[in-house]
Amino acid sequence: MVFTKGSLFLEENNIMGKDRKWTVVQGRKHPEDEILLYYNNPVSFEDLGNMCRFFMINEDKIYPPPRFKGAEMFKEYIKEVLDTRKLPNKDKFKLNNG
Repeated sequence: MVFTKGSLFLEENNIMGKDRKWTVVQGRKHPEDEILLYYNNPVSFEDLGNMCRFFMINEDKIYPPPRFKGAEMFKEYIKEVLDTRKLPNKDKFKLNNG
């Protein structure tokens, strides 16, 4: 595997040096294609979909609607990521470290 140098994703998020969970390698579909790896495993759209479903179901369990927002809070977080292409402020969504 050839590691991508100058990956915009890695530069903007400064995640490569933290704990090595995330790396980016050269993809095959285009000269600028990159593949995101989590502990050296490629992350697929299906993986991402399963993770979203998991988080939504879990949020509804621990913050059940209608009293709490549950999955709606997760969806708001994801919508902000999609709209801004940045991670929201942790305080805004009351995030902890897991």
